[in-house]
This record gives sequence, C-alpha cells and structure tokens, in this order.
Amino acid sequence: MPPPESSGPNLNRLARGGALNLVGAAVAGVQGLALVFLVAQLYSQRVAGVFFAATSLFIILQAVSWLGTDAGLLRWVPRHLALGDRAAARRTVPVALVPVVATATVAGLVLLATAAWTAGKVGAGDTGEAAAMVRVLAVFLPVAAAQDALLAATRGYGSMRPTVLVDKILRQTLQVAGVVAAAVLADGAVWLALAWAAPYLPCLLIAAAWYLRISRADGPAAPPAASTAAASGPSAGDAAATGWRRLAGEFWRFTAPRAFAQICQTAFQRADIVLVAALSSPREAAIYTAATRFIVISQLATQAVQNVMQPAVSRLLALADRAGAQRIFAVCASWNLALAWPVHLSVAVGAPVYLAAFGPGYAGSGEAATVILAMAMLVATATGARDVMLLMAGRSGLSLVNQGTALTVNLVLNVLLIPWLGIAGAALARACGLLARTLLALFQVRRILGMSPASAGLFWAGGAALLSFGALPLAVRLAAGSSPVALACALVPGAILYFALLWAGRERLSLTAFASLLPGRRGRAAHGPAGPDAPPSPDTTPARSAHAGN
Repeated sequence: MPPPESSGPNLNRLARGGALNLVGAAVAGVQGLALVFLVAQLYSQRVAGVFFAATSLFIILQAVSWLGTDAGLLRWVPRHLALGDRAAARRTVPVALVPVVATATVAGLVLLATAAWTAGKVGAGDTGEAAAMVRVLAVFLPVAAAQDALLAATRGYGSMRPTVLVDKILRQTLQVAGVVAAAVLADGAVWLALAWAAPYLPCLLIAAAWYLRISRADGPAAPPAASTAAASGPSAGDAAATGWRRLAGEFWRFTAPRAFAQICQTAFQRADIVLVAALSSPREAAIYTAATRFIVISQLATQAVQNVMQPAVSRLLALADRAGAQRIFAVCASWNLALAWPVHLSVAVGAPVYLAAFGPGYAGSGEAATVILAMAMLVATATGARDVMLLMAGRSGLSLVNQGTALTVNLVLNVLLIPWLGIAGAALARACGLLARTLLALFQVRRILGMSPASAGLFWAGGAALLSFGALPLAVRLAAGSSPVALACALVPGAILYFALLWAGRERLSLTAFASLLPGRRGRAAHGPAGPDAPPSPDTTPARSAHAGN
C-alpha cells in the first residue's frame, strides 16, 4: 500500500511553515488578548473605547494604504521564482512598495488635518485628548504600511520567520510593554496611543534588513535572456523601461481589485467598533471590542496556515498542478477547523466567564454579541481559505465582489440595528455579512475552480471539536453553572479528549506531515521524492538559498 499523500514533500514543507506560524499566532493571540485586557483594566471605559475606535480607524486606513499588495506579492513573487525569473521577483517588490508608502503618507496627512473632526466622532465630548491620540497614530501610518509590505515580500520569497518574529512576536510584545509603561509613567491617552504605534518603527527597520538579506542571498539577480539580449542593443534603456511597465502592468491589473477588497475586508472587521462608538458610546465600544476579541485569536491561528498556503498554491497553479492545489486546500481547511473551532465553541459556552475576565463592567451586556459571533465563526472557519484560492487563481475581481457585499450588509445592518439592539445588533450585522461572504466564495470556488474544502479530515475534526468543546462543556455548565471553576473542569478533560480524537484521526487530517518536525525526520523529508511541483520550504527561500531566511 503506498504511503499516504500527507507524507509527501509538499505537505511536509507546509507543516513546517505552519508550525512556525502557529507559534507566532499563539504568542500574538495571547499578546492581543493581553493588550485589550490591560487597556480595559488600566484605563477608564471611556478612554479604552476611544483608543479601540481610534486604533480600528488606523487599521482601516492601513488597509487602504496597503492597496492589496499582500495578495499581489504572494501571487507574483512565488510565481516568478517558480518559473526561474528571480530578476522579475526582485523588481516586483518596489513596484508594490512605492505606491504603498506614497498612499500611506497621503492618508496620514489627511488624518492629521482632520484629527479634530475625527475625534468629534469617537471622542464622546473629550475631543482634545482624542484628537491628540489621532494625530499620534497618523504619524505612524506610513511606517506601519511599509512594514507590512516588506513582510509580505519576505513571505513571497518563502520565508515565514520575519512575519512571525517581527510582526507576531516583537511588535506585539513591545506594544503590551508600552501600554503598561504608559499607564504607570504617564497615565494619558496620548501616551497610550504612542506606546501602541511606536513599535512599528523598529519593526520596519528589521523587516527592511531581513528582506534585503533574503532577496540578495543568491547574489545578483540575473535578468531573463530576452532582457539581456535587449540590453546589449542601442535601446537598452527603452527595453528596461518596457520591462518595468510590463511587470507593473501585470502586477496592478491583478492587485487593483484586491486593494478595494482589502479595504472592504478590514472595514468589515473594524467598522462596527467605530460605529458603536459613534452611534452608541465609547463605553459600549470598549465592551464590544472585549466581547469580540476572541475572533482575532482564531484568525491568527488560521492565518498561520494561510500564510504558508498562499505561496504554495500560487506555485502549484503556476505549474498547472490543480490536483496538488486541491489537496492543499482541503488539508488546510481541516487544519483551520481543528485550530479555530475549540476557541469559538469554548468562548460560546463560557461567554460569562470570558467577559468577566475584562472587569465587572464588561460582563452581562456583551454576552449575546459573543455567542452570536462565535456561532457565525463556526461556519466561516469550516469552509477553508476560500478567498486565498480565488486570489491565487487570479480571481481578485470576485474577491472584491465578495468583500464588498459583506461590507455593505454589515454597514447597513449596523446602522439599522445598533440604535435598536446596541452591541448585540452590531454582532448580528457582522454575522450576516460574514455568512454572505462565506457562502458566495464557497460557491465560486466550487463552480469556477472545481475545488472543495470537504474531506474526511474536515468532518472528523468538526465532530471531535463539537464533542470535546461543545457538548461536554455545555453539559457541565447546565449542571454546575458558569463559574470559572466549572468551565475549567469541562475544558481540561475536553482538551484531553480532543487531542486523543485528533491522534486517532491523524491520517484523515494529514497530521502525519508534522512528523517531519521530529528530530532526524526533517532531513529525510526534505530529501524525499520532491517532484517538479514541490514548492520551496515555507520557512526558507528557494532551494538554491535554503538558509537565507534564518
């Protein structure tokens, strides 16, 4: 009997990169939750609400400035490398980076000029302090956008370490430490904003140095043969300019729809916090942020898998290996579910305990919002990385349609439901938008690409999670109440049962690919029968520079 496909080199490499990203996601998830917890504990609900609304606006503008270049870099850089054109891969990065920095600078200047007006929308009467906070964030907007673009470029080269170490660990650690220091030493909203934004600067410098090291690891990038021949003639300058225009044209024709889609996606994730602050109060915005923060934890876990999935799928589709792309799509869907469902089910069942951890003012009113969004996230995370498949197949226009539809549903329902239902209405609005986006993308991937996230591993992981983190904790809550002790008594045996069930279904879930992480197994897997469709290791650059990302 032949060995299972999960033991092949593609999934071994995916597992290694995914494991590295999971470590970063775990640290980032804890740090993100700690940041919200510390702000909620160290500052008043009014200051916390203004801070959460202002930083949400910052992240929306950061997405606007990013112009969708993450998807563009993760499609074109691996594609050029797979086809042997390292010169084009290197030239793609400034094609993306220069417009990002220019756009972020303009956005920062606009935010500076409109700081007083913006503060009036989220400041709840204390516009002076809120305006100063907005101005601080505006200064760091170009820095944050440039950092993100450079880290996306390193992922395009196949190195996951910069993103994990710089963005997931270093930046968020510095932010948490800065928030504590600001509360102890300065105790002001302006210093809180500075403590949150300033870590982007050292992280940008590290990201730039790391990208230069990775991209230059193989020495000077040789131009393609056609370009070399053209350069020897009298029209070398014209030929080079034509090459740049062609490269930029291909890149931006794909990326432009993604730019708008990314704006919609980030606005979808953050606009409800701003709207709750504007239509209700900053206090309600603080409660809503705490009630929905668990979503970020599961998103970090699924992004850990998607970060290594994107360049792998791009390479396989460039080499016309649709079967390999389908295999990775299905396996990653089961891994996403296995990581995310325990979080959503535990939070839904233990919502009172979860919210009480943020303080006495956070429990009660946020419970309905928490449960609503936890249920919606179960559907979204069970259907795999649909948007990734559309993007890597070049369908960025469909991604824009899906994200725009979700944002429209979200905004309309937020305006209608927040004045009536408060933060529960905001949660219903986001849930409806999330389900619309999920079902649209799932239909498109199936109809256009002929691919599906369904597999035996997906159903096994879903059943194991429902039993271990749904049925068991719910039975304990009904019998013993919703105290922290009762929840712990349910989750600890539930976790043990879950790991046992995952181990029993390890072949279905392709968890055997992670055997390459064991001592003595990595080298054997790396030298296995890697065919021409095998992508480079997700935590290294291509085979010619295997240690460039260290």
